[in-house]
Amino acid sequence: MLTKKTTALLTAIAAGALALTACSSGGGAPADANEGSRTVTVVTSNDAPFSYIDEDTGELTGIDGDMLNVMADQLGWNIEVVVTDFATMPQTVLSKKADLIADGLYVTDERKKTLAFSDTWYYQGEGMLVPSDSTLTSREDAKGKVIGVMTGTTHLEIAQELTSESNIKQFDSQANLIQAVANGQVDAAFTDQAVVAWSLVQNPNDKVKLVSPYDPYFPGTIAAAFRQDEESDELREALNGALADLKASPQYLEILKKYGLGEDNVAE
Repeated sequence: MLTKKTTALLTAIAAGALALTACSSGGGAPADANEGSRTVTVVTSNDAPFSYIDEDTGELTGIDGDMLNVMADQLGWNIEVVVTDFATMPQTVLSKKADLIADGLYVTDERKKTLAFSDTWYYQGEGMLVPSDSTLTSREDAKGKVIGVMTGTTHLEIAQELTSESNIKQFDSQANLIQAVANGQVDAAFTDQAVVAWSLVQNPNDKVKLVSPYDPYFPGTIAAAFRQDEESDELREALNGALADLKASPQYLEILKKYGLGEDNVAE
């Protein structure tokens, strides 16, 4: 059970407005890394299921949010949160308006040019959704089948490798994609694993299932991201130590399962 109450620091970065919580160290800048009881500022895009503010409690939650709360509790960190658009999160850290990003962020070579990443928190790629009575057990099994994807996503590339254009159906929402699988309109659908898993946690549907185990076409390594400087290195090393302890505890898998993920997503 998470015991550390996380204080939300909501901002409108584009407008330059910064609302500080009562426990903030002032000025919106991250606290001195040498303080005994440290205030650490995390930036998120406030999107479920990765890292978002619970509307009822005002606390940081989600896969990354819950993990960060556990680690912060161990380290004695007080967490403050900056919310901004996903695309501007790196700049928020680089401009020292936050200490780290914890929001389902993929580790990429391009991002490594400007950011320093922690050890891997978990793995998360696309998921394969099929009817509950389906015998399809892998991506290869979907060859030649009717496949559904969401419009404008990279998952279209998967569908195009597996079947003809006439067998590809695109949908404008996650809900419509899930419904298409449930009613047999498509044989399989490819979509973000964590997002569809969380959708099914919130709205259980016994007519569909996620294929598991599943080897993603687009595997993703999720980690926290920091600035490349000495103070940030200290924070990152401390967080890595707490992360190792979390992974060694039952709580790690419990957090993944809470949001619909599981053994496939575990990072050793």
